[in-house]
Amino acid sequence: MEESKNHILQTALLLFLEKSYKAVTFKELMEQTGFSKGAFFHYFKNKKEIFEAVIDMYLGHFMAIDFTKLPQTNLREFLDAYFPTARKMRTGFLPLELVNATNRYALMFEALRILPDFKSKVTRDEENTLAAWTSLIANARSRQEIKTVMPDEQLARLFIDASHGIVIHSIMTDNVEAIETEALSSWNNLYLLVKA
Repeated sequence: MEESKNHILQTALLLFLEKSYKAVTFKELMEQTGFSKGAFFHYFKNKKEIFEAVIDMYLGHFMAIDFTKLPQTNLREFLDAYFPTARKMRTGFLPLELVNATNRYALMFEALRILPDFKSKVTRDEENTLAAWTSLIANARSRQEIKTVMPDEQLARLFIDASHGIVIHSIMTDNVEAIETEALSSWNNLYLLVKA
């Protein structure tokens, strides 16, 4: 039963990314998944509900990182473990290479327009991310791994914003394959600046 729902969601995600929420029809969703209208209504009342479930799934697999699975006291170990851990968390989900990065951002902008709660979900995820990084930086500072006059939260924002900027730049230059390498390089350079 859960497998059928996941099949619907992954198929819908690909269609929404390929076209857009508005361009995808309910009929097309049924044809692409091979499910009947009744099977769809067993899981979802309408296309908007499918879209919301797709966005929630997408946020959970692509956007949110479970920071408890990463080293919490050593910044160097955290940086080295970040991308391998993120990839492992996404195992079994739609491979990123099947998803055009530009379309992923278009999907997020559609979600902002269509789903009233989307912005608060993203804001909550960003707050959790900032809190996790800030805590990690405070731990690294207390262990004298890093030394800087910059406040913990501001340094955390530098790490986060560096990766966000790299993602945007990579999309604009059509070089999404380099995101992990470029982000890790930027993080390593920031680390060298603050390392004790």
